[in-house]
Amino acid sequence: MRDPRRSGGFSARRGNRSGDLEFWKLRARTYNRLQWAQQSSCLRAFVRAGGFRKGDVVLDVGTGTGIVAHAVAPMVAEVIGLDKSQDMLAHSNWRGNKYFIRRDIRTPIFADGVFDKVTARMVFHHILEGTQEAMNECHRVLKPGGLMVFSEGIPPCAEVKPDYEEIFRHKEKRLTFMEGDLVRLMRRAGFRNIRVRIHWMRRMSVRNWLENSGLPPSVQRTIFLLHEEARPAFRRAYRLMHVRGDCLIDMKMAILTGEKEAGVVSDGPPRKSARFRRALRRSEP
Repeated sequence: MRDPRRSGGFSARRGNRSGDLEFWKLRARTYNRLQWAQQSSCLRAFVRAGGFRKGDVVLDVGTGTGIVAHAVAPMVAEVIGLDKSQDMLAHSNWRGNKYFIRRDIRTPIFADGVFDKVTARMVFHHILEGTQEAMNECHRVLKPGGLMVFSEGIPPCAEVKPDYEEIFRHKEKRLTFMEGDLVRLMRRAGFRNIRVRIHWMRRMSVRNWLENSGLPPSVQRTIFLLHEEARPAFRRAYRLMHVRGDCLIDMKMAILTGEKEAGVVSDGPPRKSARFRRALRRSEP
């Protein structure tokens, strides 16, 4: 029997590698046009939670097109962005103190305890298998006393979680988290002093989200109708408004921080720190 701790106890339909790569190829084309991804107040809240300093070396997990990496880079010594999609990374750049590596966080390449901060924004719902291992790896690569900054979109309340799951069932294979799930994921990895901040992104356009999703028009129409014809509880929870042929909703984002206890050495095979530097030099952008 599969140990439920290996995936954090979450359930989702299994994906396949070829379909996964095609999904990200389509999304990469318009990802930077997504209103939620570029929403300045949410990005500021995420960055502020990190308390970044000039000497920090930061790992941005699931960096995608590098939105978080670019926001953090002016504040720190170095940012390494990690993503498994070359199509997403093609929209990042190597200028200044930013480096990008095509690699999955579940495939260890870094030495123990090399980063001051690890960030992961809107990433873990895509990690269908080995969810807990991914969080464990984030803990392992942090220095003792280092900080994890972790964010996911969550349903506004438990009452509308089934509606949320039905909408995303049409869009993609993903995990659905509630606030408590995210805390447990971090706690099981060994993080301490876990803090949760809730940030609301107000009046987000459903049409913008769908038109830049890479989804076929028929699927976009289905998802839009699920919003347009939503039951009253959903409308109230999302403060849904109809405006000029669009649906505007409030999106709930959980931003968590957790510390790696000072003096803790993570479990894992020993790796020479030189391998870390070689990875940066040899990896493709």
